Amino acid sequence: MDATLNKIYKYIFLVVSVLFTYFLFTTTASAQSPKAENKPVLYKLSGKIISSENNEPLEMANITISTSLWATSDTKGNFSIPQIKAGTYEYEVSYLGFEKQKGKITVQGNVDNFIIKLKPLGLGLKEVVVTAQEQKMGSASKIEQTAIQHIQPKSVVDLLQLLPGNVTQNPDINSVAQANIREISSDANNALGTAIIMDGAPVSNDANMQAFSTATSGANSSQKMNSMNDQTTSGRGTDLRSISPDNIESVEVIRGIPSAEYGNLTSGVVVIKTKSGATPLEVKAKVDPSSKMFYAGKGFNLKNKGGAINIAADYSQSYSDIRKKYTGYDRITGNLGYSNVFMSQSHPLSLNLKLSYFRNLYSEKQDPQLLSEERIKNNNEGWRFNAEGNWRLNQSWISNLSYSFMAQYSHQSDFSKMLSGSSVMPYSSSYVSGEFVVPFLPSGYYSEYTLDGKPIDIFGQLKANKIFQFSSETYTNIKLGIEWRTNGNKGNGLTYKDGLPPSTGSGQATRPRSFKSIPMMNNLSIFLEDKAVLRMKSTLLTLQAGVRTSTLFVDENQAKRGNITTIEPRINIDYQILNRRNNKIFNDLSIVGGFGISSKAPTMLYLYPNPTYFDDICFNSYSSDPAKQLAVMNTLAIENTANANLKPATSKKFEIGLAGKIKKISGNITFFYEKHSNEFSFNSVPLTSEYTKYKVPTGTTPSYRNGAVYYTDATGGTFPAGAELDTMIYTYGTPSNSGKTIKKGVEYSLNLGQIRALKTSIVVDGAWFYIKRTSEQAYYSYAGGTLNGKRYPFLALMPAGSGNISQRINTNFRFITHIPSLKMVFSTTAQVVWYQSDQRIYKDSNGNDVFYQRTVKNGNEDITKYFIDPIGFYDKKLDFISWQPEFRDNSDYERMMSIFANRYYYDKEVYPPTIMLNFRLTKEFGKFMELSFMANNFLKLTKTYKTEVFGGYKDLITPLYFGAEIKIKI
Repeated sequence: MDATLNKIYKYIFLVVSVLFTYFLFTTTASAQSPKAENKPVLYKLSGKIISSENNEPLEMANITISTSLWATSDTKGNFSIPQIKAGTYEYEVSYLGFEKQKGKITVQGNVDNFIIKLKPLGLGLKEVVVTAQEQKMGSASKIEQTAIQHIQPKSVVDLLQLLPGNVTQNPDINSVAQANIREISSDANNALGTAIIMDGAPVSNDANMQAFSTATSGANSSQKMNSMNDQTTSGRGTDLRSISPDNIESVEVIRGIPSAEYGNLTSGVVVIKTKSGATPLEVKAKVDPSSKMFYAGKGFNLKNKGGAINIAADYSQSYSDIRKKYTGYDRITGNLGYSNVFMSQSHPLSLNLKLSYFRNLYSEKQDPQLLSEERIKNNNEGWRFNAEGNWRLNQSWISNLSYSFMAQYSHQSDFSKMLSGSSVMPYSSSYVSGEFVVPFLPSGYYSEYTLDGKPIDIFGQLKANKIFQFSSETYTNIKLGIEWRTNGNKGNGLTYKDGLPPSTGSGQATRPRSFKSIPMMNNLSIFLEDKAVLRMKSTLLTLQAGVRTSTLFVDENQAKRGNITTIEPRINIDYQILNRRNNKIFNDLSIVGGFGISSKAPTMLYLYPNPTYFDDICFNSYSSDPAKQLAVMNTLAIENTANANLKPATSKKFEIGLAGKIKKISGNITFFYEKHSNEFSFNSVPLTSEYTKYKVPTGTTPSYRNGAVYYTDATGGTFPAGAELDTMIYTYGTPSNSGKTIKKGVEYSLNLGQIRALKTSIVVDGAWFYIKRTSEQAYYSYAGGTLNGKRYPFLALMPAGSGNISQRINTNFRFITHIPSLKMVFSTTAQVVWYQSDQRIYKDSNGNDVFYQRTVKNGNEDITKYFIDPIGFYDKKLDFISWQPEFRDNSDYERMMSIFANRYYYDKEVYPPTIMLNFRLTKEFGKFMELSFMANNFLKLTKTYKTEVFGGYKDLITPLYFGAEIKIKI
């Protein structure tokens, strides 16, 4: 109830804020106008966008002014922005392959011939930017074309090293590449909660069902801990390896509070814009010791206002170990784009169409020189169609109408061939509960199984906005949008050859399951947002406030619950208190901050988990004589393992900071606090299985009739077998919301400008991260073994509160030397990790330690160990017995305690400081060729640390890595 009221209060606060802002603008504008009843005088800004190199017009260049009004140039480079009030405006002009131009223009009447000359991108420019550019609101970072090329990425993930607080990792496409925001190490829920938006539409992983069995193995695609699990992302975030980094124009990463336009997220947003429009022919080749990559792309304009076509293709091949060419990864991508602008001089309507193909193949098999035929293969192949654009209507009730549509089809296939079985065993394939005669499995065989998934993702969004302009520096932009998502999977699911299952023996088992039986998942969202800018004398206030509501439509029969609805208010504030109008030192000094709630709906894997089966051997008599063979098993089928209480994961974020600029020096610092609740995981559920065990005398022939085992002796007489009821206690996995994460920290970035004599710029960025993760749900633990000659009969219930705390303080010192006359830029980054620590924790809801220490005898030696008592335990009747202190010394019960012999187990592991140097160089040769080189840890520094708490050794510095790239541009 308190949580619901909390949401309502925040929603009311948000609505009041928006209405108050609108009222404030209206009254301010009225006060400034001498005659409110007079219609305001509006002007038109028009001109031409051309290339500075040859004065040729640039078609489909974009120009935006500070009030969010926009235009696109036609075939002659002409543009027009109508209905502008008098005043001074900031403008920004962008065109792929050319330097962005920013400036100011004063409008006192119609401006008819505003000429804008754009310079082609190149290292001969006066300034080039090879780092992420920090945005003030939302803790966002923008990574543009020149920075992307300088990084030489293999995947989008490699670009994230430019964000404050991130550290360098060597490029590697042999493992899954997922975006983790404000993280020290990778985390499945963080990646799942990171929304990937490409060309206006999400790259969704919600229909990925590539899990062997949620009831036995969670989200893993294999029961065995092999590299097959490293290649699938079911229940996690999107694998970004399927997106070619060479076909990307820009990437924006929102770490803080995103616009209400973005939904189905908790961690942040990665906004990717791919290349479109006319571009020179680019051919690239990248090589390093373990991989090779090739890319080619070309864009060209069609005649007679026919728009532009852009084509690109990429091929990559990589080996985790070049000595083992039978283990590797291949990537193929292809992109075809069409773009055009209709009615560019009146009501411009932009159209961008994209058709993309991708194929990722990972294959691993045994050394061909060995006899074993074991192998695994992961294949992901798909098509994506995308249409998006904007229509400038300029009506009294609407300014712009934007649209986005996406449809994606993928075929995911995970294949495993492993040697199974060590002896002849009975095998049940029943989908229903009961006692059945079953066949025998051979003593050893190759089990082949395939996880066949065919995810389908459909997305559509319409959003309209109305701009109310009161002056050149005071306006409000109200946005209203509606969004629909459909996710489904039409794959065959888990399949294997009949009689050759991937797992053998009694106990928990799995069965083939088709994904076609799982209903489609539909999500409807509506969002409302207002971005208001108010000039208050010499200060400027920018307020962005919005709310998003979403409803996930759920099949109640299969999910055991009804539809899921969320309400997500968000607000960002930027208050510029100092500028050139009120002081002589600061160009800008702003207080920035925000608060927001976001939600991530359960994916199909969590909503519709696998059924599970428990097979117990009732009778097992194998003989070389088929007439004397008999196996009987009892199957307990749990047809629905869904969690009726499953909720969406949620995050609450708060941040506050400063952003400023003094001449060429700029910087920002932000404190953030995040609380992530109801994070997804799998927790166990207990149950018992009662079955009959049969015994027959030696030398008799068994048979099964009338639902029981009989035997025939030497006299030919038939008698019922001895029967005894037995009960097994089991658990199976079900989706849950047991995870909780608390994050806090400080991010900072400081650009000190260029030292002209050295032609070197210095950029300093870094962060302090504190991350606390805990499990908020008690769990079941089975000790195993036997008691009095029978399977151990108790199942322990362990307390909630286990987790870990990680901290890191790091700084990146980036020295960027740009020599325009040589068309060369090189950067050296000194990455310093001042402090890093890890610590296991186990605390109750009051913050008290659950564990305790005791000294016990080990022979003649006293040893101090850590102990954790169960809350209690279940017996075979599922009766719960509370834990008593006297159980600690009772041999029947003490094995249920968690015991850790390492006396440092719950201590904090503090790692020593480290430093690593990275180097990157890019050199242009004329207009047609570019050569790049990179080396991480080029001094080959090493530091291996022996951990006392976690045991073993840890490499604290990324190993030496080097690679080169050549680009030819025609």
